[in-house]
Amino acid sequence: MALQSLQINAIIAMRARDVSRPTQEQQDAADRRPLRDETQRREAPRRKQP
Repeated sequence: MALQSLQINAIIAMRARDVSRPTQEQQDAADRRPLRDETQRREAPRRKQP
């Protein structure tokens, strides 16, 4: 019920945008990291048969 009365105005929206924005250091690290599709898939370890 409490969420129904929640109103998001321009100031709250701008604060949320600023908080969710990564820092330059985080952005640089993400740019250096390969995308998930570009990484090689590793074979799953095989279990020994009892």
